[in-house]
Amino acid sequence: MTEVKQPPEISPILQQIGMLNLRINDMMTQLNAVMKAMMEENTGLRKENSELKAKQEKTSKA
Repeated sequence: MTEVKQPPEISPILQQIGMLNLRINDMMTQLNAVMKAMMEENTGLRKENSELKAKQEKTSKA
């Protein structure tokens, strides 16, 4: 009689590690999106700040 081997079951610990890895990847993706948005906002604020400083210098000289 030929014995059919069943594939080994994934242990609950490995399943939980896999789920944790998915969550970490999702969080890293979200963190990258947040960092990109913050850098874009920072760039805009720096530009606005330099424009306001230039305007202030112009009015203070007049």
